[in-house]
Amino acid sequence: MDSTRLKRAEQVYFEVAGLPADQRPGAVARACGSDTELRAEVESLLAHAGAAEEFLEEPALGTDFRLLGTLDASPDAMAGKVVGQFRIDERIASGGMGTVYRGLRADAEFEQQVAIKLVKRGMDSEEIVRRFRAERRTLAALDHPNIARLIDGGMTPDGQPYLVMEFVPGLPIDEYCDQRSLNTHERLELFLKVCDAVRYAHQNLVVHRDLKPGNILVTEERVPKLLDFGIAKVLNQGSPADVTTVEERRLTPEYASPEQVAGQTITTSSDVYSLGVILYELLTGHRPYVFRSRTTAEVERIVCEQDPPAPSTAVLKVQTRLSTGGAPERQITPEAVSQVREGSPDRLRRRLKGDLDNIVMMALRKDPARRYASVEQLALDIRRYLADLPVSARRETPGYLVGKFVKRNAWGVSVGAAAAVVAVAAFFFIRHQRDEAYAARDQAERIADFMQQVLGAVDAGNANALSADVKVTDILESASSRSLAAFQGNPRILAAVQSTIGRAYLGLGKYEKAEHHIRYGMNLREQHLPEGHHDIAESKIDLAHFYYIKDDYGRAEELLRQALATHERLRGEDNQDTARVWNDLGAVLRAQGKVEDAEQAHRRALQIRERLAETDPGAREAVAESYNNLSAVLAARNDLEGAISMMQRALALRRELLPADHPMVAQARGNLAVMMAKKGRAQGDQALLRQGIALMEENNAVEERVLGGTHPQFARSIATLAAMHAAAGDIPKAEQQMRRAVDIRKLKVEPGEVDVWMMQYQLASLLTRQKKYEEAEPLYIEALTNLSETLPAAQEVRALVTQELRILYERTNRPEKAAALKPMGG
Repeated sequence: MDSTRLKRAEQVYFEVAGLPADQRPGAVARACGSDTELRAEVESLLAHAGAAEEFLEEPALGTDFRLLGTLDASPDAMAGKVVGQFRIDERIASGGMGTVYRGLRADAEFEQQVAIKLVKRGMDSEEIVRRFRAERRTLAALDHPNIARLIDGGMTPDGQPYLVMEFVPGLPIDEYCDQRSLNTHERLELFLKVCDAVRYAHQNLVVHRDLKPGNILVTEERVPKLLDFGIAKVLNQGSPADVTTVEERRLTPEYASPEQVAGQTITTSSDVYSLGVILYELLTGHRPYVFRSRTTAEVERIVCEQDPPAPSTAVLKVQTRLSTGGAPERQITPEAVSQVREGSPDRLRRRLKGDLDNIVMMALRKDPARRYASVEQLALDIRRYLADLPVSARRETPGYLVGKFVKRNAWGVSVGAAAAVVAVAAFFFIRHQRDEAYAARDQAERIADFMQQVLGAVDAGNANALSADVKVTDILESASSRSLAAFQGNPRILAAVQSTIGRAYLGLGKYEKAEHHIRYGMNLREQHLPEGHHDIAESKIDLAHFYYIKDDYGRAEELLRQALATHERLRGEDNQDTARVWNDLGAVLRAQGKVEDAEQAHRRALQIRERLAETDPGAREAVAESYNNLSAVLAARNDLEGAISMMQRALALRRELLPADHPMVAQARGNLAVMMAKKGRAQGDQALLRQGIALMEENNAVEERVLGGTHPQFARSIATLAAMHAAAGDIPKAEQQMRRAVDIRKLKVEPGEVDVWMMQYQLASLLTRQKKYEEAEPLYIEALTNLSETLPAAQEVRALVTQELRILYERTNRPEKAAALKPMGG
């Protein structure tokens, strides 16, 4: 049968496969008419339906290893024949186009059991043989402990192509987890191994395109093996046009991404989506989508347009899953699902609600640009969940804020020292005040004089001052008490100073003190100023920043919109204050996942700042800030190309306006370096990743010269460079850099500090990856000993250290120690 007729047979099969068994013969007869050859082919495909499941689940050469757990020992003409160096023993599985056999080594060299895959007679068309050879080339390039290994391949004497694969005596991952009643934590840890296999394939430019539980077998030793690259695509070969029509596409509708179903370009993001479906099913016992007729139109409509319920909602539903013949297979109830997971439906729902809901739903987003940018990012969020840490999927924010150490990232503002936060906060407050009407100028200068006296020891432009042995909290306490005495008769100035101190505490991560001073200033302003006053709007902005850091984005947005209305009424659209609020509002919107609205807000701020910069050269610094923040939004949309371009503009403008060694130049250069490395890692572009590393090395050389080789900020930059080397796969170099960072930070450690122990945790983690367990263990223990048990940021790092130390104990066969270190909050 030629390829055109074969496609027609498959089309008819697809139309009738979803019907009840007793309705199929009549449907086949009506569809095939007098074409007996077509009818025979359709009936042959239907005969294999029990083993192959639905048509769209059928890859190019059959379901392959799907039935390894239940061997089919029925007679077969190939049994006993020799293929290469192996003798065929018995048939394992048979699909519409291919058959898989268990084989044994034919010679007496050594015992070896394998899986042998052959194209069925009559199905060895030019297209099928091409796909078969492509799979052999693909597998030959992959060597990973969680990918079934290619052993041999070739042609039989009579012209049948074959592959010899590693034999995997295991169960599909969903069946394995259910049979052993693995809890959520155990399922996630097993799933992470699958993610690592897919990540490895992607690094080798291979997209699997048919990820599903049946293609992931788990052995008795709990080792998952990824199978069946029969329809995998090598990204640097061929064209997306190879997969454009329904007839040419082979996929599994329950696990296929919207772009696969629609015949659009396939990328690594398609595998991320399929992994999201698998994770959904592992956690809930349900599939995200249920098809009734399984027609092409229904599949496209549901997969491309309908959003599935969140996992925590799905586990409370009752669903009947149909077998291939249309008869009820089993009823999926909340009790049955939870019994093999967390014990009770309510407990399972609580476990899934929140972070796991968000992780799974982010992987399942219809738009590839809004999913995780890579399998690595999906796995990272799962690891953070397992370590009781915030996940990036929570509100689609890529960054964390100053003062919450674990939440620092490439887009955040890097602060050289805590003392600089105070001086910078005072500087910007004064600048904003001087932008007011002439009547306010005198009091602004009084504030400037006062802050100059209090903060003189920590001048932001003096590197020696930044390195001085100054306790910032003591300075702030002094400023607070002195302001109460100095400005008791002038509540407006007192309010301004208290607000500035509150912002400084916010930057230091002292949230309780920050809220106290911010609200103190706000209360003074509301008592002594008319409603709708500019200063009250400023206090609302300060309080919005507090809520932003506390993840209360709704209240932050409400306050910023009130402040925006005040500024637009009093100052108009073309004003720096108005632009500043638009800028802050963009950050809050982005944190809520409203990326399009966030982009509009940041572009609004940029437009205002660019107009102002035409007549006020001093406004160009704010333009550079908008470039920096707009770059973050583009990165959140996975537009790394646009993000890099925008950050390059920010860096160029800052280099033009500021000295080469200015902190804001360093910030943009460092952020650009991390973005380049991120893009290089996501796309497997080692050259771009190396460019990012080179740029960060340049940045670090400047920081070392300006700040000195013992400055804490320099240590942080070295730690970032170490992480980039690790991403590039150079673990020894990463270890070397991280050791240097830790050594610098340990020169001076104050009680309650977090970042030094975070760096030490990262060093220990690098040692663990190299199996240097004896060196890593005392580093983990020292970090746990010194990290506060009450500070939120410290607790987050404690959770990471605890998780890693537990894994170390498990790997070194000390289960009793591992049991005593269960993850925090578990």
